[in-house]
Amino acid sequence: MRIAIDASRANTANRTGVEEYVFQICKYANRPAGRHGMQIPPLAGIPSSGGIGKYPDAELVLYTREPLIPELKAVIGDHVTVKVLKWLPKRLWTQMRLSWEMLVHPPNILFVPGHVFPIIHPKKTVMTVHDVAAEVFPESYNFFERLYSVWAARVAVKRLWKVIVPSEFTAIQIGKYIHKQNVHVVPLAYDEKYRVIDDSIAINNVLKKYNIKKPFLLSVGRLETKKNTVRIIQAFNALKKKQFNNSTIQQLVLVGGRGHGYEEVIAEIEQSPYKDNIVLPGYVEGEDLPYIMNAAEVFVFPSLYEGFGIPILEAFACGTPVVTSNTTSCREVAADAAVLVDPLSVESISVGIEEAVSGEHITAGLRRAEGYSWESTLHDILKILLETKDH
Repeated sequence: MRIAIDASRANTANRTGVEEYVFQICKYANRPAGRHGMQIPPLAGIPSSGGIGKYPDAELVLYTREPLIPELKAVIGDHVTVKVLKWLPKRLWTQMRLSWEMLVHPPNILFVPGHVFPIIHPKKTVMTVHDVAAEVFPESYNFFERLYSVWAARVAVKRLWKVIVPSEFTAIQIGKYIHKQNVHVVPLAYDEKYRVIDDSIAINNVLKKYNIKKPFLLSVGRLETKKNTVRIIQAFNALKKKQFNNSTIQQLVLVGGRGHGYEEVIAEIEQSPYKDNIVLPGYVEGEDLPYIMNAAEVFVFPSLYEGFGIPILEAFACGTPVVTSNTTSCREVAADAAVLVDPLSVESISVGIEEAVSGEHITAGLRRAEGYSWESTLHDILKILLETKDH
């Protein structure tokens, strides 16, 4: 029994949502026990001596395009086989090199945690469809990305053995393509580095590094239309105007790179009377972000579209109040542990921030975060992979 995972998306230092998902799956495949000592059931347990659940002789194989980066190599167990499939062109590694591997050395089960599966693949191939954002916000993707990802999602839900989605919202979004019995909802989680941090000196050192001053609002994500960055800025302007010099909020910190609509974001900042209080730190080191999250008064995430919304859980785990959308998967992930707002209304967002500043949702957020872990995610994925029933 050989179970193979396309780990190519995990083999990068600067990871976004999908890359982080693949990285965590690879990382926790090395852990036989869940958080707080919770034992993963035999079906999904991966003992360090090798084997998977009821398949003691099973082999877990990770496919990558290049040799593993040190960070990923450090978390891969000795029982996991890493197979580097070299390919010189920048594109079509999946369709050419990985397909060739499937032809000459096919595994019993292939798991593709990214958006695209190889055209040649074993019968038992499982893929995660994270969202259909390319159909909802086509302008956010170049032509190749849009065509490729939409094609892969449509074909996957029609023809693959099984499909995994991260939320009920995403399942509904692709509902017109779904054979219901083949689609499984498996929630995502957050990295354990996101936690309540009591070291005020360490927090202040990180804030000083990025010229951040408390009290501040925090937004994490690409500066783009889809993330609703312009309305976040407008809500900040409204709050500052209302509070004048007695403002309880000093800065707005926008962590993230450029996305579609970045020009509109910069234009909004330039015309803001409080532009000197809007901080664009650009790239923030992964180990620094939990400290910034801990220091924020409110995490503002009124996204227009999310397949899941990991940053919501990250903020919850840090004990930071969250303002997020009452639409898409944001509502599903946050439930009643966040202040839910209309993402299309600047007033709703600003009023929601004022409500969140009270901190009434902090305890609920911490409890909500405890219900998610990458161990549980891996457990559910392996159950799906190892089910023998064909649909």
